[in-house]
Amino acid sequence: MEKPVEAIMRGGQFKQFSEQEMSELRKTYDLKRLELEVVYFLSICGGENTVVSIHAYLNANKGHISQTLFSLCEKGLVTSEQDKKDRRYIHYRLTTEGELIANQMKMVWDRLKGKMFQGISDEELKVFKRVSRKICENISRELK
Repeated sequence: MEKPVEAIMRGGQFKQFSEQEMSELRKTYDLKRLELEVVYFLSICGGENTVVSIHAYLNANKGHISQTLFSLCEKGLVTSEQDKKDRRYIHYRLTTEGELIANQMKMVWDRLKGKMFQGISDEELKVFKRVSRKICENISRELK
């Protein structure tokens, strides 16, 4: 396999790149990377705002996600509410301040994607998305 493909698959280079792009936001709000990612997810998830949904999106340890949500609640960025139909589930929603950070995080992701996909045509991007979806499906199937 080619080295650039292996580098992407290992994720280290992307992680370093995204850390670099998020560093200013992390410093400004004194947040960890996972906290920023959870805030961003809650801004795009619609009604899928439980630990299970966050875990499925971020593929992070459920314990870390729970700790992160507790921290975000304490910081006043997220609120929690027990599901009215099934008390086992808790729904998390952004506060006004959390939404402000999520909007800034969206700008970071947009900037990151702009840099990462620079020079890639719309057609190449469509192929990349289709292949990426297939790879994710293959991995998910193997992990089950």
